Amino acid sequence: MTLSYRRPTEEDARLLLDWRLRPDISRHLFTQVEDDMGKQRAWLARSNARDDYHHRIMMVDGVPVGYASITITHAAWGIATLGAYMADRRGRTGSAPLNFAHALNHVFYALGLRKVVNQVMADNDRVLRGQTMLGYRHVGVLKDHAVKEGQAYDVHLFEISAGEWAEKRLKFREYADWDGHMWPPG
Repeated sequence: MTLSYRRPTEEDARLLLDWRLRPDISRHLFTQVEDDMGKQRAWLARSNARDDYHHRIMMVDGVPVGYASITITHAAWGIATLGAYMADRRGRTGSAPLNFAHALNHVFYALGLRKVVNQVMADNDRVLRGQTMLGYRHVGVLKDHAVKEGQAYDVHLFEISAGEWAEKRLKFREYADWDGHMWPPG
């Protein structure tokens, strides 16, 4: 299994929209997505133009399997949030922890940030388990925080610092970032 990443292009608009509209993915997203290619292309163009937003299509053996993004939420403080979804089973079995290891390496080494704070919908069991496996600390639960289609949902908060990741990533022995740059320990 070879894991790689590439920046989304305008040609990926349909693929990303189809993924974002899938019920198994959309139910965990914080935003509602319309089946509108014009809006999707505009979102992709805005995303590609932003300095505070970094995103990639995840690939397993050259096949697109998912999407990940890093949003710098507070540049002066060096804080970001990381989001991802797997659209293909190949991205969920075996490679999922590596996807996040590469993303965290990108956050802390390529971008030089100091902390990631993630918000996860309470019913997203797989991601809730994965956060602690990756070394995130569970900060708490925001009750009835997110509202989608008129219904309120609890949201779990997790955080990990650059120092915590520097120790935890030794377990995974994955030192590459999204662009393939190696960041060896030490």
